[in-house]
Amino acid sequence: MITSFFKEYGDEAEEILKECTHIYCDEELFFCGYKTHSDYILKKTNKRLDKGDTWFVYYAAGKVTKLFEIFEPKKFVCFHRLNSDKLKIYSYKRLRDYYGK
Repeated sequence: MITSFFKEYGDEAEEILKECTHIYCDEELFFCGYKTHSDYILKKTNKRLDKGDTWFVYYAAGKVTKLFEIFEPKKFVCFHRLNSDKLKIYSYKRLRDYYGK
């Protein structure tokens, strides 16, 4: 799974990993992302906010439901859909409930 990440992002992969504060990789899952605040996404604000309420998923492949077991819950989860630059933001609880955790 990590191989597909490096294939997809090529020379940018290392820089992307430097931006990600949370990286997880095992035989079932590869994830890289970071905590942020939903205001950065929804309101496009630049003001400094101390506490993140959102997981920003830069890349995830494999058994992504495992993330609910690994990382602390936040209010939201944000990510790009495949082949789209549009950001999607969802309730963490709603995603967790939908995907059976």
